[in-house]
Amino acid sequence: MSFAVVVLIARLALVAAIYVFLALVVRALYRDLQAAGQQSGPGIRVGARGVPQLRVLAAGNTPYAVGQAFRLHSPTMLGRDPRCDIPVEDDFVSGKHLRLLQGSRGWQAQDLNSTNGTRVDGVRIKGSVALQSGAVLELGRFRACFVLEQ
Repeated sequence: MSFAVVVLIARLALVAAIYVFLALVVRALYRDLQAAGQQSGPGIRVGARGVPQLRVLAAGNTPYAVGQAFRLHSPTMLGRDPRCDIPVEDDFVSGKHLRLLQGSRGWQAQDLNSTNGTRVDGVRIKGSVALQSGAVLELGRFRACFVLEQ
């Protein structure tokens, strides 16, 4: 084996080692970016808990389409008042009817002493109640599903 062949093999081994090193660096950066992407943005929790959304199941008298999704922030206000985050134009909905907010134990629905009440999974609530993904909220004729998307 000549000296030139040994040098060529050494150079190829060095190039292979550099590529392996670069692959490890890219893998570490990718994992760091994934971890950073799971941290929360302003008012939105992402990661194992998911992105909170409210999906319309029955629009009632609102202009919303069934299946339309609203991305939630904490707090999100629902009611007939047009200044609410999600205005619900329904005669059976109060001006400031419901507040959705995230606390230390997850998302909660808080009825704001509305005249006709709020139902979560068919049960009329008083005060605050914890929300699980898939919970159905009813405000008058408006129905929506609370979803935590992964």
